[in-house]
Amino acid sequence: MVLAAPRVHAIFHLMHATLSPAQGHIGFDKVVLGEEQAMDTHSYAHYLHHRYFHCNYADGVVPLDQWMGTFHDGTDAAHEKMKARTRRA
Repeated sequence: MVLAAPRVHAIFHLMHATLSPAQGHIGFDKVVLGEEQAMDTHSYAHYLHHRYFHCNYADGVVPLDQWMGTFHDGTDAAHEKMKARTRRA
């Protein structure tokens, strides 16, 4: 479906699609802005997905990983649970 829209919308969406994956792949949980200020990037779960691959498939909007048992929050207990699940498979 083609919609009549200004070119600036296409440029914005292309820039967003190009730049937004960077924050999920930087490997940092927070960006420190000052002495006591930090911006949460919400990318730690995505980082864990790339580190272990067998966890955190969903983006967190709908808790599919919790429902399916594939959520990993970085704790040792979650890591052991993931290792036990992959051994069974």
